[in-house]
Amino acid sequence: MVRVSYWRLLAIVVFGMLVFATGVARGQTVSAPAENDAVLQALVAEALARNPDLHAAQSAIAAAQTRTVAAQARPDPMVSMTYTNDGWAPSLGSMPMTTLGFMVSQEFPYSGKRQLRADLATSQARQIEPQLTRARLAIEAAVKRAYYGLTLARELQSLTAEQRELWTQIEVVVRSRYAVGQGAQQDVLRVQVEVTRIEQRAIEQAAEAELRLAEINRLLARPLETPIAAPTRLTLRLLSGTAQDAFELARANSPELAGGRLAIDTERAALAVARREFKPDFTIQGGYMNRGGLDAMWLAGVGMTLPFNKKARESAVANAEIRARGGAHAVESMSLQLQYRTNERFTRAKTAEKIVALYDGGIVLQDQMTVEAAVANYQSGKVPFVSVLEAMTALYADRWTRAGLVADHARLLASLHEASLDSTPDMTTAAGPVASGASTGQAGPMSGGMGGR
Repeated sequence: MVRVSYWRLLAIVVFGMLVFATGVARGQTVSAPAENDAVLQALVAEALARNPDLHAAQSAIAAAQTRTVAAQARPDPMVSMTYTNDGWAPSLGSMPMTTLGFMVSQEFPYSGKRQLRADLATSQARQIEPQLTRARLAIEAAVKRAYYGLTLARELQSLTAEQRELWTQIEVVVRSRYAVGQGAQQDVLRVQVEVTRIEQRAIEQAAEAELRLAEINRLLARPLETPIAAPTRLTLRLLSGTAQDAFELARANSPELAGGRLAIDTERAALAVARREFKPDFTIQGGYMNRGGLDAMWLAGVGMTLPFNKKARESAVANAEIRARGGAHAVESMSLQLQYRTNERFTRAKTAEKIVALYDGGIVLQDQMTVEAAVANYQSGKVPFVSVLEAMTALYADRWTRAGLVADHARLLASLHEASLDSTPDMTTAAGPVASGASTGQAGPMSGGMGGR
């Protein structure tokens, strides 16, 4: 009777674990768009309202816009005063050539120059605007990636707690069997090793959750320890459309492409200004000369600049033309880079969806059947207890890996929306806790979860 109760207790523990694992795997296949996450939406909105990087970008745009008025303004008038003395001693009023004069001059640029310079300043100011869009997209993506990392860490913490409870119950059974001479000491030691490894993973995931929490709060410009009510499990949001659809959307939203097109407009405006520099500018002068008690004198004049230095002006025109052509090539290059990055992220996201489907429809279920078979064979004495241990460890390793894949998929969707030309942040494909022993040839500690933002 004692032997039967041990088997029955072990079977109950394992069966309960399998039922719970099946429910978790099935529950995670439900598609829940991240945009419907009220907590995430609130965090993104707060980050966009409070992040100092955005405020700095807005200030830079406001400062650039003020240059338009300055570029269109006329040159300042010039006022001068001169005193001319006839003889060594002061002689104003007694000598006809002694004068006290006041002169005013005003420069007038050639028709159209001021407007062209204003257009150039406006174009230069607009060229900064995409930087604000890029900052917004980058901050939004950073908040999402940190949020998904926090959720993954909390999910792995929950999975670790579940595994700890299971191994604690199994340890009780194995110890009891060993106490009555029905088990081996090696079985007890192996279970204790797995319990210790679980504690290691619990420490790692607690640290990961703390770091991701601090990262989110930094982006929101608030105290790093501020709590966040993130969920404890990620759901898979399937990606719709094709890679070309994703690229068209990214191209429409890309601040770099918009900035490149604005840069071409700026160079064209600079070209128009350079060509206008071949035209002369004019100066109007007027003055009054006081001669004391003698009759006053006045003067008026018109001056004109002579654009003799044509080489400098031709060089400026050639420079603007070359830069305009180069800007078109730069936009083409950025478009190709964006297409590559988008295709890379789309392909990796689709691949993750396929792999998660394999876990949900095959791997996890096969792991569960393997555990059941191992328990049955252990009951009949066909396999040692280590086979049960490795089968259960493999099941949790695959559930761990699946959670990491779902988190990576969510991060990839955030990167797709970000439409960045930079390389995609490293993803964490968590390998999870693997079975330790000769049959696996791998070490116990998990390799994922502590990285890959």
